[in-house]
Amino acid sequence: MRPTTSILAWSLALAALGAAPVVLQATATPPSRAAETTTHAFRQAEKPVRGSVTVRRDGDRTLLVFSGDFRTSESAPDLKVAVSPSSTPLAGSKPPAYPLKPGTYTVLAPLKSASGAQTYVVPASIDLSRQGSVLVWCEQFNATMAWAPLRG
Repeated sequence: MRPTTSILAWSLALAALGAAPVVLQATATPPSRAAETTTHAFRQAEKPVRGSVTVRRDGDRTLLVFSGDFRTSESAPDLKVAVSPSSTPLAGSKPPAYPLKPGTYTVLAPLKSASGAQTYVVPASIDLSRQGSVLVWCEQFNATMAWAPLRG
């Protein structure tokens, strides 16, 4: 006998004896608030790179978390964190700069540091499931330092 059936049977038996019935209340189990994460290694474009980016869900927010061993060019100016719908954002661009074509990326924020752990909140207006890569990009010279494919 299942526990619910057993409780129901006891409730009916008690009711037959004149006792107050047992009332069962259904309670919804809240969804897990545990962070969902996926990690993606950065790949070299213009300059050598180390580290990875982790996409993490934290409640209603989506975060991009750069690993503690992240490192890109210290001398590149005007570095930005951007996303692209393409998982191969540099296809068709030529070295050495690996320029991005207008309209093929969205800048999220200035890069906080050329090295070390750092976190970026993805604006709610950007559906990261529709993005294919994260880029570290020099806006001043339209040069992609590194990128990490988010899928495939």
